[in-house]
Amino acid sequence: MKDVVIKKIPIGTDIEKLLGKKPLEADSSAYEEYSHAANILSERFKPLAILKECSVKTTTGNTILIGGHVYKSKILKHLLSDNQRVFLYLLTIGDMPTNLIQTEKYLVNSLKLPVIASSMRYLKKTIQLEHGIDKIGMVNPGLLPDWSIEANQIIFNTFGNTTKSIGMEITKYSTMRPLYSSSGILFEDLLDYCECQTCPIDACIGREARFVQSA
Repeated sequence: MKDVVIKKIPIGTDIEKLLGKKPLEADSSAYEEYSHAANILSERFKPLAILKECSVKTTTGNTILIGGHVYKSKILKHLLSDNQRVFLYLLTIGDMPTNLIQTEKYLVNSLKLPVIASSMRYLKKTIQLEHGIDKIGMVNPGLLPDWSIEANQIIFNTFGNTTKSIGMEITKYSTMRPLYSSSGILFEDLLDYCECQTCPIDACIGREARFVQSA
């Protein structure tokens, strides 16, 4: 198993890129307010991620060993093989600053999902470039039909105390703090897989493919 790597992720201030479209007139007061909120995000939020490249070992049944830890999922076992490049990750954009006025809080909150989606794309791209991988796949606990959110506990255990270095913690219910955080497995995608096909959350800003009931 390789060492843990900490990644600092930049936040862009381009409103159109953050929202994925051009929702406002550039000379409008609303555009100025969103631009101000984006500047707050850029200056005071520091997205951080930790990565660990792990070995993979297939076993009997629907279990697979990743970094020496047992994960149970038929889908995971289908996607991963012994010599595949696999990275466990944790990602967070951090906590909300406490001294914002109400309007700033509202606008900053509305940009948090776009920022974490953008941070996830940046993390994937970084792995592709640094490791020479053509395509990156991703799976997340609780978003696969046969892989529950309790797998977050195993991922956190793999990182040990390093989670504190990016300000993340896990609750007894396997949810993560801060709220806008993500955990999972990034891997060398050899099967042209997209997790979005198994996720029914239509409004997700990070969606890359339509939900397919039988995927």
